[in-house]
Amino acid sequence: MNRIIRVSLMLTVLLALSAGSVFAQGARGMIERKAWFVDGGGKVTEMLYWRIYLGDYNTKLTRQIPGKGQVTFDAGMNFQFFSAGYIEGNGASSEGRVTALPGMRIRTGGTVAEIKIDEIDYIYDYGTKVATKDGRKGDFVMQLQPEGTILEIKRFQLSLYTMQKGSLGEMELKETMDKVPVIGLSFSKEGAERASKEAVSD
Repeated sequence: MNRIIRVSLMLTVLLALSAGSVFAQGARGMIERKAWFVDGGGKVTEMLYWRIYLGDYNTKLTRQIPGKGQVTFDAGMNFQFFSAGYIEGNGASSEGRVTALPGMRIRTGGTVAEIKIDEIDYIYDYGTKVATKDGRKGDFVMQLQPEGTILEIKRFQLSLYTMQKGSLGEMELKETMDKVPVIGLSFSKEGAERASKEAVSD
């Protein structure tokens, strides 16, 4: 078995082991944020607690490693967009568990620009495109920092949660929908209606 196959197998196993921590990370990253999603039939639905799975990626990270200095290494990661308003990546590498907080970007032509969550009018075409409140439209992408690597969204998969009473009477988040493909997302009902009218890819 050559080195490339061994490394690929190791990253796959480590990523699978880290997947069990996704729910805990999701609970940490979910605060109440009212938003509306567009399902495959074009229906617009309100949600409060949510996370969106953005895909698994093999990428390179550059980090300061104790005793080694700055090191660039391969990592297998999954990325989630949380209702708290940020994107987080978690995964595994030859340097152990790794995390990343990529920035949200809009790509128009050859230009990539930072966008904040409050600048977004709506996200559409299964999460691959974004429209901003100032009228721009382009690809919705992530950018790793400090590496600068651009990662394309692989299609939104939505998980929903509701606040419910636990067995001891405490309030806790319960998952009610898991990784369901959705066409669009907006932080206003009107924006979601606009997203529902956009063309979608095959």
